[in-house]
Amino acid sequence: MRFFGILISIFLMLPAGANVFEHEKPLKEIVKELPELNSTNCTFRQEKQISGMIIKSSGDFKFEKGKGVTFYTTYPIKSTTSYTSKEYSRINDVINAISSKSYSRLEKDFKFYFENGSSWKLGLLTKQSSRLFNYLKSIEIEGNKNITKIVILNADSTKTSIWFK
Repeated sequence: MRFFGILISIFLMLPAGANVFEHEKPLKEIVKELPELNSTNCTFRQEKQISGMIIKSSGDFKFEKGKGVTFYTTYPIKSTTSYTSKEYSRINDVINAISSKSYSRLEKDFKFYFENGSSWKLGLLTKQSSRLFNYLKSIEIEGNKNITKIVILNADSTKTSIWFK
């Protein structure tokens, strides 16, 4: 019986899952392992956590390489959010840099983390010296041939998770 207690104690001390931010990697290594992303249309599902509340939405997603991202939300209300506009230009810059593998433009603002298994995970942690630091904490991007999930954590602890299909 004591043996099982020790096993359970050891099991509970093990991390539940790997965190991409435990795997800092040089940018030159990451670039070799990520696929080049092309324009795509798909559906999305989003959850935004704000002050303990979860707001869910879904709809259609369009990515035009070199131009930007547009979310056509169909649930719970119809709306369109285009990251090609000036209002979202910094987010659009990050997405375009990742899709075109122009990561060096991001080096001044982020530290890079990466792990590769059944899918790849890229983590961008905002540097304290960046002007983005007061707004954006981190971005996690997961995928295989295409991006399947993005998690954005703002400095105010608002967390947005987006799944693509």
